Amino acid sequence: MIEIFSTVSGKIHTEEMIKPGCWVRLVFPTDDELNYVCRELGLNSSDLKVLLDEEELPRLEIEDDYTLILVDTPYKSDAEDITSYQTVPAGFVLMKDYIVTISLRINPVLDAFAGGKYRNLSTERRERFLLRFLYANAGLFVQNLRLIDKRTVEIEKHLKRATRNEELFQMLNLSKSLVYITNSLKGNTAVLEKLSRSPSAFRSLSDDDVELLDDTIIENRQAYEMAGNYSETISSTMSTFASIINNNVNDIMRIFTFATVLLAVPTLIAGFFGMNVAVPLTGNPWAFWIILAASLGLSAFSMIFIYAKFMRGN
Repeated sequence: MIEIFSTVSGKIHTEEMIKPGCWVRLVFPTDDELNYVCRELGLNSSDLKVLLDEEELPRLEIEDDYTLILVDTPYKSDAEDITSYQTVPAGFVLMKDYIVTISLRINPVLDAFAGGKYRNLSTERRERFLLRFLYANAGLFVQNLRLIDKRTVEIEKHLKRATRNEELFQMLNLSKSLVYITNSLKGNTAVLEKLSRSPSAFRSLSDDDVELLDDTIIENRQAYEMAGNYSETISSTMSTFASIINNNVNDIMRIFTFATVLLAVPTLIAGFFGMNVAVPLTGNPWAFWIILAASLGLSAFSMIFIYAKFMRGN
């Protein structure tokens, strides 16, 4: 998909053709769309195609005619009824008169840009455009991290009565999500710090732009620390979770064992008196009631003994 935008009087508009001062947005583009953009802007198609590699790491490249920035962006996946949080690269190419963004998935921040939800957004102020995206992207990471923390709290509520591994698998999935997010934030922070140390990456930065870049670096670092803290919390919770599940299963097995022993006593007595040989109480009219009372008495004694010996305090 290819879209072209420009701002007029502070409002964003869709354009039919690429022209100076516009923003060219590419989302999972075809080869024809890539070739068209490269032909119009004088770019190398291989430079854009590498930005579509899901495994590509965040980086910054400063060339004579353009600056290339690649950062990771978070997204929520609900595949197979399992919620997970992953990251995908988003690329920026800053040229003298153009901005090009390229990604494999629709980005919510760029969607908001295109929808006119950000005030005072200008496609002609390319550095400011990039910095506003980077700051909003850091906020998107924080938002996803809070969702992970909320989901973790919800799972913890089931700890005391959990006897299956379902919740454990959910925690494992969240732990994997935090690994993706932590690595992405680490790479993004490195790119931002390199940007702050590379004056040639931007043609001009106002004092407000410098302040926004500093705020973005701080926001990324805070998100990185949050991800690390949440990861440690989930790891600790998973260990506790596994122990609780084992204890709950052991409690259930004790109950089954307890019930088996109680049922074995009357079964044993009934089997003994059911033998086809002479046994005590044969011919006694009260034999049934005596045997029943003995069975109940022995069962009660066994129950009290087992409870006092093995189950009290568990």
